[in-house]
Amino acid sequence: MASSEESPVSPDTFSLSGAGPQYAEWLRRGVDEHAIVAVTDTKGVITYVNDRFCQLSGYAREELVGQTHRIINSHTHPPGFFAEMWGTISGGNVWHGTICNRAKNGELYWVESTLVPLSAADGQRLGYLALRTDVTQLKFAEEATARLAHDYAEQAAQLRDARSQLQIFFDEGPLGLSWREMEADGRPGANYVNQRFCEIIGLSTQEALDIDNVRRVTHPEDWDRQQELSRELYSGKGDRYTIEKRYIHKDGRVVWAELTVVVVRDEDSGHITHHFAMLEDVTARHAAEQELKRSESRWRTYVQTASEILYAITPEGRFKFVSDAWTSKLGHQITDVIGHAYTEFVHPEDLPNYIAFVSETLEKGTNAGLIEYRVRHQDGRWIWHASTGSAYTDRDGRRAYFGVGRDISIRRKAQDELKASLAKREELEQIINRSPSVVVLWKSEANQWPVEFVSQSISQFGYQPEDFTSRRLSFRGITHPDDRERVGTEVDAHAVTGHHEYNQEYRIVCADGSVRWVDDHTVVRFDADGRVTHHEGLITDITVRKDAENRERDLRERDLRLAGEVQHHLRPHVFPDIGEVEIEALSQPSTYLGGDYYDVLAVDGHRWGFVIADVAGKGPAAALMMAACRATLRLCAAGEPSAAVVVKRVNRALHGDMPRGMFISLFYGILDLDTNRFNYVRAGHEPALLLRAEGGEPELLSAGGLALGFDAGPVFDAVLEEGTVDLRAGDLLALYTDGITEAANAAGDEFGRDRFAQALARHDQTSLAKMVDKLDRYLRQFSALAQRNDDRTLLLVRPR
Repeated sequence: MASSEESPVSPDTFSLSGAGPQYAEWLRRGVDEHAIVAVTDTKGVITYVNDRFCQLSGYAREELVGQTHRIINSHTHPPGFFAEMWGTISGGNVWHGTICNRAKNGELYWVESTLVPLSAADGQRLGYLALRTDVTQLKFAEEATARLAHDYAEQAAQLRDARSQLQIFFDEGPLGLSWREMEADGRPGANYVNQRFCEIIGLSTQEALDIDNVRRVTHPEDWDRQQELSRELYSGKGDRYTIEKRYIHKDGRVVWAELTVVVVRDEDSGHITHHFAMLEDVTARHAAEQELKRSESRWRTYVQTASEILYAITPEGRFKFVSDAWTSKLGHQITDVIGHAYTEFVHPEDLPNYIAFVSETLEKGTNAGLIEYRVRHQDGRWIWHASTGSAYTDRDGRRAYFGVGRDISIRRKAQDELKASLAKREELEQIINRSPSVVVLWKSEANQWPVEFVSQSISQFGYQPEDFTSRRLSFRGITHPDDRERVGTEVDAHAVTGHHEYNQEYRIVCADGSVRWVDDHTVVRFDADGRVTHHEGLITDITVRKDAENRERDLRERDLRLAGEVQHHLRPHVFPDIGEVEIEALSQPSTYLGGDYYDVLAVDGHRWGFVIADVAGKGPAAALMMAACRATLRLCAAGEPSAAVVVKRVNRALHGDMPRGMFISLFYGILDLDTNRFNYVRAGHEPALLLRAEGGEPELLSAGGLALGFDAGPVFDAVLEEGTVDLRAGDLLALYTDGITEAANAAGDEFGRDRFAQALARHDQTSLAKMVDKLDRYLRQFSALAQRNDDRTLLLVRPR
């Protein structure tokens, strides 16, 4: 190892030219670490291959993906060879070995293979990663050595050709490569890097040769880990390592890369003679993995909290999985259900139809209908359920059944009562009127909901059926004003998406002025052309249940609510009277405690600061960091005309107190009222939108920078850029958090920056207060049926 006074050996960079006669062998050893790559699912079906795999096998990527490795089986190895391999990796262990494959043209080739099981954080097996080295030439060379020892000159020529090819690969290949030759005394020699290496780390060739520059653009946490691995390597613990690390580009962009470092040692002394590194950009893969984790988290949350019962049945007809809702709905413990046949729980009279439904679903793969049947409760009662189903393939390649069931006891009870007296209207009305639930039939007319029938049980709310059938009242009219817009939006959204049934919970105002909570199960009627004609509602008073839930929630959330009120008061609600500027804001936390923050503050007599920030995460920790950020920024902003200087001070002040894994994205700008010049910085935040008064495409204020908390100061200060823009009267400046642009509808489509800019442009002639109100309504309508998981914050500034 080189001393600290000598030029240190970077695992990211090392020399290429100047290598000795063994150059081709050394470079080949390094490149083959990543030359042939394949990824399969848990059944061995190929989901990804790289170009080298396609080149070596002769198959196109489209011919390989979706196949197993049998497509290249050479039948050279006995069956027990692959059985031992599968036994190793399916047991969670890494397998190493040499395999002979057959290319598409019939030629055999040999690969040194490493097979790695891939698992999620919870231990669930996701698939397998295969890393292979082409050793065909080595195999052939071993055989040829005995036969063609005399043909050394021809081998030398081939070696020179290989070196030329590898030189081309080094210069033009898709992987970042670097090479360093070590002197006999251990000091590092000349260092060389290819162009792709420089592109990945965001430096020029000259900059990349300096280890200090490489360290500067490496994330501090990753650099420490890399240095630890390098020390182990140089102390003799192995001859290679691989690490995923982050590089921070000058524009603030973070690039994830996989770095593999290999050293070559002198066979006699054991000293390192050469140092080789290969770098692959894995940003897209890392982003996909993070999205997969988020998707799994959302699915896990749904499974744990859904009111419906989710269940899976094996091909043998036994429960493999049931969600927690089974216990709350049917009383059985999960352990008393898993492994038991579903026939033990379905009513004998309904069992033939249920078996036929499951069989049809398994045969077709899906089922557009649903099955209604009775399920045995733990206390012996039979509960009516409705279930949809679909088929899936289990780990053994067999078709299994997945169902979603929900309790329809109330609806079945009402339907049974109705069916029993269909012959006479009087009997029908008597049955309906005796029900504690209110049955209502209303016609689909925009914003009116005229009632054509309502049961006598409406009297429990102080009304008579004639109040509605005479159209003196409508159900929209008795819906609580605070719920009316939401209920109407949901009704319209269900109609547009073609839902035949849905549930709503809302408040109605009784005739005496009191308020009651109701559960409304609605069945939608359609005409022959698919247009909605009527809605049949079964309305049940759930006030007692909601009061109990509210009391329980109030006890649980009292402190959070108080903290939320404190946080609410920290945000400005009455903006300073700045005659030259119009200001308006929107703030909607997704929970009691939010992580978003905005502020308007005086810098000096003729400058004003505008800030918006988003603390990663939610809850008390995010709220505390938001309050700390607000106080620190107000302290640092007073009298300082440079936005960059202020934010650098805030970052240094907050970094030491920032919890691990938490960061703050922030946009801060200062408007000079004398010149209307706006200087700003963007610390990892969404770029501000600038809509000019004269029209045209929106401008993005996107000067780069890291989010607060990622770095104590040097890297943060180095990459933070300060931008300047001149504003004119009527220009609209919009500062916002990603809770607005990433708001999603029921289909998963995001609101997006383009739709956001268009919404602002449509109302550019109105006051900012009206603009915010219309945008808020637009957002609510867009995401009416989707769960909101993020805070929404908006700050609008418009010079007069």
